[in-house]
Amino acid sequence: MADLLQSPDTMAEVKFSFFYCMFSFWSSGLLVLVCTLSEGLEAFGSVLHSKQFLVLAALYELGKVGLAKLLSGHGPSLSLARGTPPDGKPVRGPVLRKVWIKLARLVVKLTPVGHLLVGVAVLLVAWLFSVYVTVCFGAPLLSSWPETGSFCALLTLLTVYPSLLVLGPSFSTLSVVYSSLSDSPLASTLFINWMCTVLGAWLGAFPIPLDWDRPWQVWPIPCCLGAVAGHVVGNVVGAGRVWPYLASVNAGCGKRKFV
Repeated sequence: MADLLQSPDTMAEVKFSFFYCMFSFWSSGLLVLVCTLSEGLEAFGSVLHSKQFLVLAALYELGKVGLAKLLSGHGPSLSLARGTPPDGKPVRGPVLRKVWIKLARLVVKLTPVGHLLVGVAVLLVAWLFSVYVTVCFGAPLLSSWPETGSFCALLTLLTVYPSLLVLGPSFSTLSVVYSSLSDSPLASTLFINWMCTVLGAWLGAFPIPLDWDRPWQVWPIPCCLGAVAGHVVGNVVGAGRVWPYLASVNAGCGKRKFV
């Protein structure tokens, strides 16, 4: 790893991973602690899958990635691929050739919009896949459709959405992160967050059928609480995993200083 840390790109990924995990841990941890103590599990769990919270969570994730990018210098995050810029030369020749060249230049200029639409499509497919898997595990589809859909939206925001913001909006991004075959510290961190979030949501389903007669046992409150708790744990594990690399850089490993 010491040799890899000599690469500026790898160092940027390590820094980004640490800042992102710490921001996520402190914000999510404080949210869980304050809301649970003040509102209770039932009220807090109900808020987690509400439309207002999901919109705010999406915007907050955008700002959190942007702040981590600013502090770490990680270039790929929050970036949309751009096509080759046009040469800017005057278009000469037949009318059809002029129209064709102008259309080609327009397509190049709209390349970022196309990638943005691809990202939206990936999120939609991921949400549908989450609904399918959740229903296969026993979630109600017809009787509690809004609750099931909003829970899957929360799960998508905590797992797929950050990966697309950080590594780019494409299906290949998900294959890199969720296959766990990449040596990238950032992809590994996102994979850990995904695993812990999904595991927390799965463990959260266990209290639902028990006869405890607690108001927070109603679907999907326990799974939402479990997903957020797992997300917090995943960020702690992710930060702890990259911290030794940062400490080694501070100590002089790789002849680079962490600033």
